[in-house]
Amino acid sequence: MPMNILYIHQYFCTPAGPGGVRSYEFARRWVEEGHGVDVLTGVGVDHTLEGNRVLDIDGIRVHTLGISYDNELSFTARLWSFAVFAAKATVRAARARNYDTVLASSTPLSVAIPALAAKLLGHKRIIFEVRDVWPDAAVDAGVLKSTILIALARLLEMATYRAVDHIVPLSTGMQDRLLGKGVPRDKMTVIPNCCDLDLFEPCCGASRKGRELTSDDRFVILYVGAVSLANDIGFLANAIELTRPNARVEWWFVGGGNRLELLKQRVKDCGAENVRFLGPQPKQAIPGYMAQANVGIVSFLPTPVFYENSPNKFFDYIAAGLPVIYSRTTWLAPEIEKSNAGFVCASNSPQEMVCRIEQLQEDEGLRSEMGQNARTLAEQKFSRNTMAAKYLTLFAP
Repeated sequence: MPMNILYIHQYFCTPAGPGGVRSYEFARRWVEEGHGVDVLTGVGVDHTLEGNRVLDIDGIRVHTLGISYDNELSFTARLWSFAVFAAKATVRAARARNYDTVLASSTPLSVAIPALAAKLLGHKRIIFEVRDVWPDAAVDAGVLKSTILIALARLLEMATYRAVDHIVPLSTGMQDRLLGKGVPRDKMTVIPNCCDLDLFEPCCGASRKGRELTSDDRFVILYVGAVSLANDIGFLANAIELTRPNARVEWWFVGGGNRLELLKQRVKDCGAENVRFLGPQPKQAIPGYMAQANVGIVSFLPTPVFYENSPNKFFDYIAAGLPVIYSRTTWLAPEIEKSNAGFVCASNSPQEMVCRIEQLQEDEGLRSEMGQNARTLAEQKFSRNTMAAKYLTLFAP
């Protein structure tokens, strides 16, 4: 039976924008299944979404609330953006028809406010998606320091977990953290980020021919996504410096963030000339960069909360058939190691990462094998179609 779904996600992004497209790809598939989907979102992350209006995007009714957000904003400006969006989304939810399901996707944690309001207003089923466990992630990254704000955030967090009907953490690590906070296991279903298999043509880590951005003999190390405090920029800068003597290695950074300029300065200070900063790119352009790369890099701070992270870049890498090197331990390590799709630097040392880079650079057979295994992992465990269908089973009251 067709359902009406309200999806609250401040960072909603289409393939024309530079952000993650989880919400778009799920909503598009639900519309194709005959369901009605309304999205409440802000502006700024995807620059094709502007103003305060309703757009029809592939059958999804996207309500842009005119609240701007950008990774470059100051902490105070971010808080203001979160608060105003939460207020406007709450008003919009109060005026809305009675949806069968309201799905609120966090971060930020403030999207819980319109979700709780929707619960009070009698909407049938409220699902809360946990992309990062806030405020834990913000505290561990050093972004949130105010004792008062941390206490208020924890009150909102726990009230949300108690009030909503179901919770969707994006990793088993996040689920374990929520279990530790007293959330019942049967109230949670893990649905990780996933792979858009039709978007990426598997290239399986082999040598690239006919490259547009570099010569064919270069070994390209690709980093896609945010360059922020959470991504351990010092680690990446040290790894770059260690590869500086290797004339064939080239680093590409596709993305932006509040630590990008710091990384550029670190690269300049160490004299590395093997780094390209390609800026934020729309999702639809990412396959072109992956088709020219040899390995994909994932990097996060070595604090416990980032063990749980479910990064879009990992799932895009494996969909493209790229071997992956993770800078630290991760809940995804058993899948990576069992499938032989890349390496996890358990020591969290730049030296270990560079050793793995050199291993892949020197052994094209290993690179090709890991790339093929990565694509197989994407197909068998993390297909977007499978995850979208799994989500729908949670929507019925």
